[in-house]
Amino acid sequence: MHRPSLSDIENAFQPAREIDDAKKFAGRKEAVSEAYFSLLADGANIAVVGNRGIGKTSFARQIDNIARGDNTLLHRLNLSHDKKFDFLTVYLACGNIVTNTADLLERLLTTSNCLGDWIYDIPGAKREIEAYSPELGAKIFGVGANLSGTKTTESNYTPAISAHSIDTVFTNVCHAIIKEGVTSDGVLIIIDEFDQVSDPTGMAGLLKSLATNVPKLKFCIVGVAQDIHNLMKDHQSADRLFAGSILNLPPMSVPELTDIVRIAETSIEDRIKFSKEATSHLVKLAQGHPYMVHLVGKYALRNAFQNKNKIIKYNDITNALRSIAERGADPILESRYKKAVASSPQREIVFRALAQVRQQDGECWTSDAYKIALDKGVDNSSQYVGQLVIEDYGAEIEKVRERYYRFKDSLFATYVLARPPQFEENIG
Repeated sequence: MHRPSLSDIENAFQPAREIDDAKKFAGRKEAVSEAYFSLLADGANIAVVGNRGIGKTSFARQIDNIARGDNTLLHRLNLSHDKKFDFLTVYLACGNIVTNTADLLERLLTTSNCLGDWIYDIPGAKREIEAYSPELGAKIFGVGANLSGTKTTESNYTPAISAHSIDTVFTNVCHAIIKEGVTSDGVLIIIDEFDQVSDPTGMAGLLKSLATNVPKLKFCIVGVAQDIHNLMKDHQSADRLFAGSILNLPPMSVPELTDIVRIAETSIEDRIKFSKEATSHLVKLAQGHPYMVHLVGKYALRNAFQNKNKIIKYNDITNALRSIAERGADPILESRYKKAVASSPQREIVFRALAQVRQQDGECWTSDAYKIALDKGVDNSSQYVGQLVIEDYGAEIEKVRERYYRFKDSLFATYVLARPPQFEENIG
């Protein structure tokens, strides 16, 4: 066995990007099985929903792998299967740059690693785009064209494309690609971060239309949401569009989170290992969020490598957490924490107390939190709870009902609880 390189160490855990390698993916056996059956089902779309930091994007990447015929994960999880899929897969992460459904469709059509490259090679799809808009055609083909953005017709193409909207053109392009027989199972379009689309009006209606007009086209919609209605927003028949294929990813179990640690150890040939106590500590503080295991595990492993330690112990996890906070390793979570706490030790105590009493359903009972805060010298906790719900302090919590509050982001609640306090914890 060779000593792992720094590159090996840095990539054993991956907090900065999704897990696309099936050999590094942990858990989610039931959800993977459901996704496989959804790919088998004619006319079924897939929805993947859940909280931030729960592993939705990594899971979507595994759906992508399976759809392209890679059954490695199915074998690893010992899941029954009798088919290698042959889908043309398209993956698009929306981010906050996609404003509405029309914008989303245009990006799917023009982005080179989406449908753009295929449109260039398939005459029917290419004609559809060129006739719809020279500007759109120029984006895909890189040719000189009138960039006015107005719709035109092509003399050797019969349909009156000029009257078509972007959703009609998208439908026709997808139909042309599928008709060409590029793959045997059709096209799977994975849209990640769909919750970032500010106005998704019309998307559910389009999916309903596509199910009839382009039956070999499937969608996998991924986003931060509690259910499909919350994600799609605009169609009462959302349940039917995703019937039997709504995958609500729960927090990962202790064995699943532990498996992330074991996979990381295996990737460096077990040259550095986490003790039982360190693993338990890491898994517990993650509270079901694989992102936290990857983030803290990465720093603990790096520190062990630099200090030439072969075993990572309980205190090493604590030190890694402190290092993460001091360095701002996750600048977004850290800046949110500092905005909420600001310069008030009392507000930090109350904030952390709320995270400490957070129940499985995400609710925080203030009576329990106030007792913890009182023991640490804060006797007017309700004042600080009132501050934590307003924008001046980030509005990270919201009132559910009398005496019950909830963190808006479960990943951030986990970070609040795991991060070392900024001030002294006892001011009494």
